[in-house]
Amino acid sequence: MHLAGLISSLFIHFWRGTLETAGALDDPDSWDWNCLGSAEVFKAHGLDIVAAGRHLPKGHDRKPSNLEEDITSGYKTWQWNLLFFGLDPGLLYEVLPLKYWKINYCRLVRGFRIVCQHSITEAELREAKHCFDTFYQEFEDLYYQRREDRLCFIRQSIHQLLHLASEVVQKGPPIIYAQWTMERTIGNLGQEIRQPSKLYANLSREGVRRCQVNILKALIPSLDPEPAPSSMPSVDVGEGYALLHKRSRREYKPSGVQKDALSDWLGRECPEFWMWGRARLSDGQVVRSAWRENTYIQENIRISRHVKIAEEGRTFIGEVLYFAQLDVKDEQTGEWRWEGVAVVELYSEPDSDLLTLSSRTFATCKRLGPQYTHVVNIKQIAGVVGMVPHRPTLLSGIEEDRFYMVEKPGLDVATFVGNDEEDERDE
Repeated sequence: MHLAGLISSLFIHFWRGTLETAGALDDPDSWDWNCLGSAEVFKAHGLDIVAAGRHLPKGHDRKPSNLEEDITSGYKTWQWNLLFFGLDPGLLYEVLPLKYWKINYCRLVRGFRIVCQHSITEAELREAKHCFDTFYQEFEDLYYQRREDRLCFIRQSIHQLLHLASEVVQKGPPIIYAQWTMERTIGNLGQEIRQPSKLYANLSREGVRRCQVNILKALIPSLDPEPAPSSMPSVDVGEGYALLHKRSRREYKPSGVQKDALSDWLGRECPEFWMWGRARLSDGQVVRSAWRENTYIQENIRISRHVKIAEEGRTFIGEVLYFAQLDVKDEQTGEWRWEGVAVVELYSEPDSDLLTLSSRTFATCKRLGPQYTHVVNIKQIAGVVGMVPHRPTLLSGIEEDRFYMVEKPGLDVATFVGNDEEDERDE
């Protein structure tokens, strides 16, 4: 949405002290939120963005570039979205003063992440409204401070946040009328026009025809056949999930903690099996594995092997080592069936203090190591996430190496317009 770009750009100007002010006595150097005003600090922030970019999965689309170099040359709306609402809660921790980070900025991020979802529950919508209302009040207290010479701080984009929750009730989630959804539809309809002399009449007619076709496909699903399967080797494991190439050239015999984890999951001695390098989830996301990604020059890839796992009502984060297809015996029927599984190394649960302090926008975890190898059904994978390394100081005063999670805002938007990750060769 353009709103995301406007708000992101506005706050970067706040934090750099480059926002034009009406009051001659309002010196930006006196603003205690001016955390990126120094040329050295802003340059370091830009380099941090670049370093974090390779840890964002390719499915997150265009990664943010160096803000210090590109801020005046057309930073894209999606780059703003991914930077401001994805990366910056981690990058700005201990950079932006804590009262601005936890009280104001993180509330804004939390509310925006909720309304970017394709499906929003009533409880989530109430939380988003509370976040936006509280953010607006705190924005006036912390930034505007009800000063006449700072009236220019109150932009239309800031005020619009107060209406986002109510607009969801009236029109549905913003992604259905967001910038990229509308622009893609306009572009598709424009491509179908055959009589340019009657532009708007033909555009309207094509729109009506599109609606009619969509209704027929919804009523008669057989009119909308599945796309042709990829020419690359793959295995359909049901419910829209699939194992994708590359497959190991010979059967793999696990050992050590991997063998123990697989045997525990199977309830018997683990047999040899073929390893698979990638998997497609039901929403079109493609998960890669350490087995394949570690064969490449690390600077040239976008790491896409970290996943969120939903298991028994709990959520875990793990790094996929490889995928496999194993034969499993159904305990109720006694029949054997094939299941697609992922062998993962788990991360710790997010630091609870920082998670609460950040309104659940900053999930920072520790890598637990091979002793925490776990086996999951690939249908338990909720999505692909980025895990960006950093070294924060926790509220307990401990400074240690950790990783913070970055999810893709508005994933459903990218799913609607297509995903061509599966067709890419990794050899």
